Amino acid sequence: MGNRDIAHISAVIDYIETHLDRRLDLDTLARAADYSRYHLHRMFTAAAGMTPHDYILRRQLTHAARLLLYSEMPVLDIALLCGYESRQSFTSAFREMYKMTPARFRKEGEFYPLLMKFTLRTDLSGRDFTADD
Repeated sequence: MGNRDIAHISAVIDYIETHLDRRLDLDTLARAADYSRYHLHRMFTAAAGMTPHDYILRRQLTHAARLLLYSEMPVLDIALLCGYESRQSFTSAFREMYKMTPARFRKEGEFYPLLMKFTLRTDLSGRDFTADD
């Protein structure tokens, strides 16, 4: 994968990060990146190690978890803000990833991110990668 491709995928990640508050799908990302759906999926997965869908899901749920703990917003408002169409679909996705309901997560009050924003580097020339024993 060349620097140009990595730069394009970095731009897609930036797009996702600035649009965590809406429903994102592969078609929307492909149009924004000016790639075909297939090519974007393949390139994103190669660069990030996960599909665009998984990245979006984890980033939106991390954003939601932060809002649950650090705001007074109702759960439904957070669900809608994070791109979910109903409280039920949000609760189901949240429970699958965090292993508890949003209400219980808020009550327990301990934030931990599922995934932080990826940053892809395009120039690694001249860097030594060694393993210390």
